Amino acid sequence: MEAEPAPEELEDGEQAATMDELKEVNLGTEEDPRPTFISSLLPEEQIEEIQELLCEFRDCFAWIYAEMPGLSPDVAVHRLTIKPDVTPVKQAPRRMRLEIEEQVIAETKKLIDAGFIREEKYADWIANIVPVKKKNGQIRVCIDFRDLNKACPKDDFPLPVSELLVDNTSNYDMFSFMDGSSGYNQIKMAPEDKKHTSFRTPIGIFCYTVMPFGLKNAGATYQRAMTHIFDDLIHQKVECYVDDLVVKSLGRNDHLKDLRIVFERIRKFDLKMNPLKCAFGVSSGKFLGYVVRHRGIEIDPNKIKAITEMPPPRNLRQLRSLQGQLAFIRRFISNLSGRCQPFSKLMKKDVRFKWDGECQEAFDSIKRYLLNPPILAAPIPGKPLILYTAALEESLGALLAQNNEEGKENALYYISRRLIGAESRYSPIEKHCLALIFAVQKLRHYMLSHKITLISKIDPLKFLMTRPALTGRLARWAVLLLQFEIIYMPQKAVKGQALADFLAAHPIPADSPLNDDLPDEQIMQVEENERQPFWEMYFDGASSIRPVRPPNIARARAGIGLIFVAPEGGIMRFSFSLTEPRTNNEAEYEALLAGLEIAIDVRIQHLQIFGDSQLVINQVQKSIMWPRDVKLVKLQNRGGIV
Repeated sequence: MEAEPAPEELEDGEQAATMDELKEVNLGTEEDPRPTFISSLLPEEQIEEIQELLCEFRDCFAWIYAEMPGLSPDVAVHRLTIKPDVTPVKQAPRRMRLEIEEQVIAETKKLIDAGFIREEKYADWIANIVPVKKKNGQIRVCIDFRDLNKACPKDDFPLPVSELLVDNTSNYDMFSFMDGSSGYNQIKMAPEDKKHTSFRTPIGIFCYTVMPFGLKNAGATYQRAMTHIFDDLIHQKVECYVDDLVVKSLGRNDHLKDLRIVFERIRKFDLKMNPLKCAFGVSSGKFLGYVVRHRGIEIDPNKIKAITEMPPPRNLRQLRSLQGQLAFIRRFISNLSGRCQPFSKLMKKDVRFKWDGECQEAFDSIKRYLLNPPILAAPIPGKPLILYTAALEESLGALLAQNNEEGKENALYYISRRLIGAESRYSPIEKHCLALIFAVQKLRHYMLSHKITLISKIDPLKFLMTRPALTGRLARWAVLLLQFEIIYMPQKAVKGQALADFLAAHPIPADSPLNDDLPDEQIMQVEENERQPFWEMYFDGASSIRPVRPPNIARARAGIGLIFVAPEGGIMRFSFSLTEPRTNNEAEYEALLAGLEIAIDVRIQHLQIFGDSQLVINQVQKSIMWPRDVKLVKLQNRGGIV
């Protein structure tokens, strides 16, 4: 057995990631040093004040296992709740090299001395060790709990939305980043479940007395404990995601006071922090994979470096790894789905993996984009948001933005996705509607608490909200939009760098005709006079054939619907049943003719007509001819007379 590289969360003693230069301070004595870190950018007087506070609460840190007694069972305890009908599994022993075995034995003895594990002679579940190699070359013992995890139901305690935590953090000026000392090991296992965590080592069978890393629901148990401990401080002075903790303050002068409040809470519950992974009084730092600073959210430079230095994928596994890394930073990349479009052909089943020039160009364009990635902002409460949407032939995209206090427009969030299945065959207007629906579903947590200005090439709201009748997906979309306060602004009325950048990332194909009208709803204008107010008329007609009982003879029925919208906003609705059978196209013609007759009767002089039958409108405008159907020709002639 070979040792695998350890994930970041298993690295002990690594200095907290921050953009500030840190100064090491000693909270102990020269004979018994107790190091931690404070920002060196602070004035010397403020550094001394923070150091004095940390010395006062030195018992809130654990430099060694012996200083970590663990949380009280009244606060949290981890239970497995194994399903009663599951048969216990004892994994077959695995071999390991001698040098790895020696390190595993040494680590096992450390866990015994710390009181984290005890010997178990009559275990029902037995798992194997998975040795992982840390950056310093040492081995850490992890356990393969896959069989045990399958037997345990999922704990649905809600974990915070990481993006919202990052947004909430970036609204503050000064931070202190802390990390729980051997976080999961501070929570004890339920006595009846300890023996089920048994694992095989070269020196015997042992089980955990504390919650180990790798157990299903361990994250939920730890988050439940943190929610109980910090309670009313969460989102006010503290943001907490499992064992990652950040104390935030609006002003530098308030930070010392906020730290004291947090440390008093930590001391009350006997929670211990890892001092070697703490950074106090910094202006920026890495939190949940992002770099947060006041009014700014950036991509972690290490994540950018990992992608820009990555060689071209040579197989499907490497391509999926690339897409996974891009997915984590997707909120920073405009039209990510469009940029990754060439990769999609390699993901299809039974397709030979061939990295061609198109894929390489897409890969290079992503690398070039990441050389100068955008700095996103967090939404400011109470101020309206701006939503840009775009619909291309194969993808959808949106940008959420907001004007700051100085009136400058800041980008908040980019989203995009590919069109799948029948979506690629939607009409252009329906694709724009789908882009809006996609945006409000993905960004719902932002949009519910703000007014939204929608900026798009065409107005999907008007298309959905003014049709005479809505069915199917259009009806579902219209109902979904009712919960949001959205107003539309034409794209050509907007000027700004955010719009320019967004349009550059969503280019219209060169052969695409320029058309400012609704592509699916052609407009007939009786008279073009911009100085006069216009009425609007929406017409629709439909036909159906239903059996009449008895004697089950098919009978055709047809009906028409009309809506008139006055220039002042008033609405008139009409609906009629036709006495003679009609086809759908004939019913559309009858609806148009009835609407025109009503318009003449009420002396409407300036009228815009909207309909969903391209055949009817084009025939009336004489842009196409359809002579095969005599009835349609007669109706067309009637339309010309009117």
